[in-house]
Amino acid sequence: MERLKSAQETWQSFQDFLDRRMHSRWVFRGCASCEFLCVPSAGRTPNHDPLFEEHLFRAFKREARLHVSLPGATDWDWLALGQHFGLPTRLLDWTTNPLVACFFAVSSDPLDADAVIYAYPVDDTLVINPEGGPGPFEIDRVGFLLPTTTAPRIASQRGLFSVHPRPSEPWMPSGLAENSFVIPRGVRSRFQRKLFSLGIDAAHIWASLEGVCLSLSWQYRQRLGIGAAVF
Repeated sequence: MERLKSAQETWQSFQDFLDRRMHSRWVFRGCASCEFLCVPSAGRTPNHDPLFEEHLFRAFKREARLHVSLPGATDWDWLALGQHFGLPTRLLDWTTNPLVACFFAVSSDPLDADAVIYAYPVDDTLVINPEGGPGPFEIDRVGFLLPTTTAPRIASQRGLFSVHPRPSEPWMPSGLAENSFVIPRGVRSRFQRKLFSLGIDAAHIWASLEGVCLSLSWQYRQRLGIGAAVF
């Protein structure tokens, strides 16, 4: 029987995985379970209706204007803002920082599953032009959106989004399975400790007082203090 890798060996394998994808065109997405499909939140409910999804977005824009001011914002800007605050959208979160993707993979529920990190190369033909091009409900293929109006959290996560014209259909492009790294459930907590030692924790990810408290609460549960061993 093949020997199970230790946490340190798995971390080194992860570093090797990243070293082979150092070019700036690579983006990363972390999922808490290998069973999770690349389906945007708007498509995760039964009987997805694109018209109802668009009506929901228009209602969000009307209500959001009471709370935020975005002069000159495009529909893409509003959609990114809605995604940021939990609106069901046709966007999926990605990041240019693989350690941020790793944090989401190992710290999100369910904690008792094998997590996975996906890597995908984005060339210029996949980048959406938010000004002058088709709107969010007019695109006909998956593309990637670089937010122009960002909240601090999006900036700290080095976030961007894939945009899906058919949100209810799982997205599995050619090569995505091959460009993935599985983190066994047994080493997830050790990975989170390693990320913490590198400055990737909830305080950094959320860029808010809420994030600070989430990070300190995790340290409290882990009995992890300054100078604690990582592995």
